[in-house]
Amino acid sequence: MPEPLLPVPPQPALAADDPLAVAGYGSELLVAVERLIGPPVVAGAASALVLEMDNIRLAMQARDGRQIRRSVGLLGRLLGRDVEAQVQAEQLAGQLDVCLLRADGQVQALRQELAHYLRQVASVELAVAAIDDWAVAGESATAPVDSVAQAALQRRLLHLRGLARLRQTEAEQLRLLHAQGAELIERYQRIRDVLLPLWRQQALAERAAQMSGTLAQAADAQARILDEVTAMQARLR
Repeated sequence: MPEPLLPVPPQPALAADDPLAVAGYGSELLVAVERLIGPPVVAGAASALVLEMDNIRLAMQARDGRQIRRSVGLLGRLLGRDVEAQVQAEQLAGQLDVCLLRADGQVQALRQELAHYLRQVASVELAVAAIDDWAVAGESATAPVDSVAQAALQRRLLHLRGLARLRQTEAEQLRLLHAQGAELIERYQRIRDVLLPLWRQQALAERAAQMSGTLAQAADAQARILDEVTAMQARLR
């Protein structure tokens, strides 16, 4: 059989006549727990993805000057921030595909972080169960005769129980981070796969309408020029 991931309580749970063993009850478990869980993941993909999403939002507003002016507020307009935002929006609109590529890369990095969160949750839950097992075994063991050793054991068991609850809180926080990250990815995918294509379609329709108007104006100008030419020719006859 493979060795357990974490050490199980010894049998008997503790040597009641050994003060050092009583004071250090569960130490080997806590060392194994730290080794199992490892360091926390270095997160950063979520913040980077939000930044790119904001760039995409601003790029989509490049042709809506009123929306940009509203977004900076009255003070921002007085300080000229609406002009700066308009210039930035136009620059981002020309780099929209680059923003999407960067955002896609951040999504992949965030997915890896979320997978790490799930692995850490599983490890933390194993640790909580193991710490509780050691606490139960220590509580069920024959109490030391010496009052000082008894007090030391009680402190140690309270310490183990407290660590178990802290680790349980850690697991809940990791689940929350996972849920928030998954929601962020879902929001980005909706922007990328639904809202952005609709925005591009609308932009193309607006350009087509503008082109139709331009062609109509050109045709009207051409007709008037021909009329003028015809009138000039009539006068010269």
